[in-house]
Amino acid sequence: MSVLVGITTFGPRPSKRHELPHGYVSAVARAGGIPVGLPAQRQPQPEVIERLDALILIGGEDMDPTLMGDIPQRPFFRLSPERDRAELALARAAIASGLPTLGICRGMQVLNVVLGGRLHLHLPEVYGEAQAHVLPEWGTIPHAVRLEPGSRLARWLDAEFVPAACSCHHQAVSRLGRGLVGVGYAADGVLEAFEHAEHPFLVGVQWHPELNAANDPQQQRLFDVLVQQARKRRATPPDPQAELHGTQPCASGV
Repeated sequence: MSVLVGITTFGPRPSKRHELPHGYVSAVARAGGIPVGLPAQRQPQPEVIERLDALILIGGEDMDPTLMGDIPQRPFFRLSPERDRAELALARAAIASGLPTLGICRGMQVLNVVLGGRLHLHLPEVYGEAQAHVLPEWGTIPHAVRLEPGSRLARWLDAEFVPAACSCHHQAVSRLGRGLVGVGYAADGVLEAFEHAEHPFLVGVQWHPELNAANDPQQQRLFDVLVQQARKRRATPPDPQAELHGTQPCASGV
């Protein structure tokens, strides 16, 4: 059964392009899904969601801290208000409809914020430099992630330890949003993965599984399970009365 997996994009860039890294596309294709790029612009999000079988929110720029009611105290790694607005609306519609959804790096943070959670805006100011989560000039660095025994993520990956999670972030979840459960942690205590207590597949990972999914079956497994859940949902349409609620934005104007 063919399933459509929507994947958000970088953009709009100064080059006037919306960009989608190949790693996400190839990981979905290997899993048997059909990747569909979603440009970062205002769209009728519920109508987009109705046409998709699963959603991936990818990494990228920092989220605008004012969306969470914070006042910026330091420079950030680019901001994209248009992308923030589009992805928050997309995430809100996906959660409400029960669409299988995977948030990666920034995408994990988008899911957390739309469910009322908060972020650490700069990890070194909170956790120090003992565990590196990003290299200079925004290079990725591998580090281990411990998964909670008994969590669905541990079951899906058939492991309680991710030895080489490719990391590239200086922000992270500080307070979990409604219904989210922390299920993965770095050695310094930074939250690296969550899942939703009620949603069949609403998962966020702070690392980048798409970067080594081609050579690491454990990382590819995230995309495999996403597509499996999409097929399951397609075969058994969800009860419209069983939609998840409580996805209001944290601040007005989003």
